[in-house]
Amino acid sequence: MSTPTPNYFTLRYETTPAVLVGCWQRMVMPFELARGYDRMLDAAEKHQCRFWLVDTTPRRVGLDAGDVQWMREQFFPQLPKRLGGTTYIALLMAPHQLAGALADPRIADLSHYDRRPYQLARFTTEAEARAWLQLCASQDAQVA
Repeated sequence: MSTPTPNYFTLRYETTPAVLVGCWQRMVMPFELARGYDRMLDAAEKHQCRFWLVDTTPRRVGLDAGDVQWMREQFFPQLPKRLGGTTYIALLMAPHQLAGALADPRIADLSHYDRRPYQLARFTTEAEARAWLQLCASQDAQVA
């Protein structure tokens, strides 16, 4: 089920398994990044979906340190308040985007998010990303 979004971001909710899929269509300005993720959070709240696949591959360039800071300080703290439980975010990246993120000392290692009510993982194939989300859903169901 697609959700109306601006031309730089597509969003759809898949019911089986329950996954919210967001895809960045191009490079975006910081305000567009915020709007896109806000739309994703609104849709997640509507569908009560805490399993997200975010495709950044069309952007050609990864997030910069300012984007990451906004997400870490302003966006991620909203997730448990609005969704309850842990939100799992699989980031689908092109290999060069992943290499850039790993090499940038201003972008925190994903271990920074350990034991927080949101978990992130980076992938270069959609199959791996979906497998991780499925594993997270299974583990999350056992805890509940």
